[in-house]
Amino acid sequence: MSSTGEPGDGSLDPELPRHPAVPWDAVPSAVLIAGMLLLAALVFLPTLAFDLVYDDHWTISANGFLREPDLALLWSPEAAARHVPDAFRPTLVAFDALTYQWFALSPAWHHATSVALHVLVCGMLATWLARLGAPIGLRVATLGCFAVLAVHAEAVAVVSFREDLLAAALGLGALALAERSSDETGGTKVATGLAGGLAMALACGAKLNAAPLVVVFVLARVLSPWRARPLRPALLPAILLLAGVGLAIAQRYAVYGSLSPFVGEDPRLMLPREGMAATLAASAQNHLEMLRQLVVPLSLSPEYPDAPASWTDPATLLAAAAIGLLLVWGLGCALRWGRPVVALAVLGTGLLLGPTSGLFAMPNLRADRFLYLPSALACLGIAAALLSLGRRWAARRSGPWWIAVVPLGLFAVLQGGFATAAANAYRSDTRLWTIALRRAPHSARAHAVRGELLAGRAADQERPDPRLLARAAAHCEIARQRDDGTALPLLCDARLAAVQGDWSRAYRRFREALPRAVQGRERVLASLASVALDRPDFGDSERIAESKALLERVTREYPYSAEAQAVAGRIAHRLGEPDRALTHYRRASSLRPERWDLVIAVLELQVDLGHPSSARLTWELYEDGLATVDLSRRKAVRRRLGDAERIFGTASVPAPPGPPRPRP
Repeated sequence: MSSTGEPGDGSLDPELPRHPAVPWDAVPSAVLIAGMLLLAALVFLPTLAFDLVYDDHWTISANGFLREPDLALLWSPEAAARHVPDAFRPTLVAFDALTYQWFALSPAWHHATSVALHVLVCGMLATWLARLGAPIGLRVATLGCFAVLAVHAEAVAVVSFREDLLAAALGLGALALAERSSDETGGTKVATGLAGGLAMALACGAKLNAAPLVVVFVLARVLSPWRARPLRPALLPAILLLAGVGLAIAQRYAVYGSLSPFVGEDPRLMLPREGMAATLAASAQNHLEMLRQLVVPLSLSPEYPDAPASWTDPATLLAAAAIGLLLVWGLGCALRWGRPVVALAVLGTGLLLGPTSGLFAMPNLRADRFLYLPSALACLGIAAALLSLGRRWAARRSGPWWIAVVPLGLFAVLQGGFATAAANAYRSDTRLWTIALRRAPHSARAHAVRGELLAGRAADQERPDPRLLARAAAHCEIARQRDDGTALPLLCDARLAAVQGDWSRAYRRFREALPRAVQGRERVLASLASVALDRPDFGDSERIAESKALLERVTREYPYSAEAQAVAGRIAHRLGEPDRALTHYRRASSLRPERWDLVIAVLELQVDLGHPSSARLTWELYEDGLATVDLSRRKAVRRRLGDAERIFGTASVPAPPGPPRPRP
């Protein structure tokens, strides 16, 4: 009998009463694994109907680098100087560039890619466990738990969070290759080991939280939970895995000159702001709650506000004690009690949670996606516990074999239901931030983003609805009162002021937000350049000079920002510089070919230049795509075009060329 119970059951206890064994061998193992992979896809299949949300707009929709990818740049300080989004995750950037070339901004295809990556992670987990010698029953049970885990909803449903999926798939694949290399000799051993090291480099290039997998590899060899696994043959693969981690770290130093991309005075970072003690105290509470959510999937939320804690707080002491006891239990199972499966699950999960422990500066201390990779080891322990519970229950009742898998089935059904419900929160931005406010009513960020969304809706109306403006103002004010030091509350009020035509307040708020803005600073600079032209307290020459200076700065510092180029085009149009306006419009269109509003901008430019025939031609050429542009703006341009045709006639006259054809 193995140390995990009867052959094939993967239970926690070495001795169990006699009972009917679960007939795992009655079905080919490939069929069982394929069934679990299908389950992983089915649970998250509804996400294919979701929009792009959250950071998808920044890292995918508005990321001009994906349209003009220069991957060699990701090994140069120029990547940071040009503000390439996620430049410290080269694997993710390369993957996003590839999927953009295939799918453009089709939400369905991007979500399908995330679901496929989740299925791939499940496959890599099964492959690694098989290499370790885990029995088929435990492999299937672990895969079933991982496939439907509710805390995976955020990582799978939000396209821009697929760095967690990539890191897990490549990292677990690296472990499987390293295990295979350990069993080989000669050139095959070296080749397989190099492949494992490359996979680890790519995993850490997607997200550096994959780095502790190197220690997990060694831990699994030392514990050898299912068969003897000597450590010496694993030395070369382990060194190559470590070299892969080193390569990813070298890329960060090449781009940023430091390990962390979060440098400077970033108000989002609690560690430099509150100190190590307060951050670790908050982290202890967060991590105990995260571990609870693995098993009991309640209180899953799109938003978890950061708040410092104290070591004199009873909640901190209890959380630290509980986590400490779990780690001691894992060590005891490894060193004294002979339960290597428990040890691997507990200690492995602890290692993989290390990067989010609070020891390193991060913008968020807690998020459901942080549990994606650590949950692979946690599911190993959960599956073994559920199988053990089921077998004990079946033995006491002297019932049929299927009773032994009832706890596992109930867990999967419960988690799958909660996973589908949790993923539904990410259906659209409006739904996401409505739920975020409901779950985290004290979040300044949630109020600020909700207020900005409402202000944006009001701005799209010919006559802004006063009720929308009042609701937006209320959210902006609450966000400002609960200001967490970031730019978002100020930006909320600035955009509301712009909708209301209060240019002085808008300018003031944008100016206050600029030094606090880290992500999305180009939007702040572009907005400043725009509202500077309308400031009533400056003369014409001063307004124009400041606006041009801001535009020169934002287009120089953010060369991949389509928004900066579009704003520059609008301002050049206002200032009577048509050639420069068209240049900026064309550049914006090349950086974001999906922006049909740029066609409208060129139409307005052609009308103002007295070329209605060219404007009419442009309208007819792009009429189908223009249906996606705001209705009120289309109506206004159509009226202006009709007026111009009555004044100038429809004779063909020389006109500046239109924009490149937008991508549907």
